[in-house]
Amino acid sequence: MATPQKIIHGSWTQPWAPLAVASLAGLGLAHVWEFASVAARHGGLAFVLAWLLCMAVLALPLRLMEVMLGRRSRRGLIEGMAFLTREADAPRFWRTAAWGGLLAALLGVIGLALFAGWAFSFLGHRLINPVIYTAGMAGIEWPLATAGVLLVAAGLARIGMVRLAPLYFGLWVLVGLLILAAALPGIDAASPVLLGFNGTALGFAGWVAAARFALLSLGGGLGLLWAVGACLPAERSVAGFALPALLVQILLTVLVGLAFSPVVPVAATLPGSFPLFDQLPAALTSQGWLALLLFAAMALSALAALAAVGEVLKVFLLERGFSENVAVIVAFVLVAAVAEGLWFAGAVSIASGLLAGVRILLLLVLLGLSVYSGWAMKISHARKELSLPSELLYNLWRVAIRIVCPLAIVLVLVGSL
Repeated sequence: MATPQKIIHGSWTQPWAPLAVASLAGLGLAHVWEFASVAARHGGLAFVLAWLLCMAVLALPLRLMEVMLGRRSRRGLIEGMAFLTREADAPRFWRTAAWGGLLAALLGVIGLALFAGWAFSFLGHRLINPVIYTAGMAGIEWPLATAGVLLVAAGLARIGMVRLAPLYFGLWVLVGLLILAAALPGIDAASPVLLGFNGTALGFAGWVAAARFALLSLGGGLGLLWAVGACLPAERSVAGFALPALLVQILLTVLVGLAFSPVVPVAATLPGSFPLFDQLPAALTSQGWLALLLFAAMALSALAALAAVGEVLKVFLLERGFSENVAVIVAFVLVAAVAEGLWFAGAVSIASGLLAGVRILLLLVLLGLSVYSGWAMKISHARKELSLPSELLYNLWRVAIRIVCPLAIVLVLVGSL
């Protein structure tokens, strides 16, 4: 039987480090910044309550699963899944889920590069021009910013998540303060989106959207949480990491929603096909320095997510014998070429379409991992790595992973299509 090995990029030495990396990278994913506009279309407070329920019933079991799989394997996504299937005497086709996760990470890094480049180009434009920068005004600033972001992210990936833990923690605190400062004006009874019913119905579409937000929280399926779990020390509880990370993500997402909610009704009346890239920035024209705070937080968190998810690609190459420098160059030069090519081919429509496609792929990856963990993985291995405080909690997790989560993912996939 195969034996676990020491993860190729070290282990966390501080208990706060993986929490900072995971929650900051999860915030940097584009769907978090769409929360307010999606909530406005699906019942306001009703949507928020549905989302919180989905976070408890769907997101928490899946985040425990991803971290558990990473720590059990002590390898990267592809080699780790190969180890787990050998250990469980499971068929090789289960490894398809890991390859899907690697493809999602590759496409996600391309989309994140475009997203982060757009956010930084917005900041540069906004500092010298009072007119709010939107995707419709995209010029040479966007591809230049994207190239700069990729260069910085490649440097961060070369150093590695574990070694950069203090930097991630500092960015985590800074981004949280920026979001809090921008959200304070929206925390009142008049906030039109998150603090009351706004005349729209939750409905089936609202439940699908709430479940999708929960399923993809913290970068579910991208291999990021797998990598974090692989670096988690044996004495650190999986639940002791996953639960606080999810609670921090809930807090940050609600603050983002409060920050954007005052301008969502105005944004809905503005032209443009993509709320995040067109309507919301234009609606922030009257917000002054609050707009700068929001987009500074967006840009920094997207950069952190880009570097963290890019490390998934780097580890894959390292485990195939590439040197660290070559692995980073191959991963990020490829991403840079594709990202810039996509921008020149279709700009924001390509970025939005790519991010939407990645979400569908991630749902399929989560479905495969959930069915594997619930039905093919040895019960003793999962129980040992999770180390939940009671048998009842373990049984609840197992029911969620075997039945509840797969059914919910299929429902979301059908609803999304």
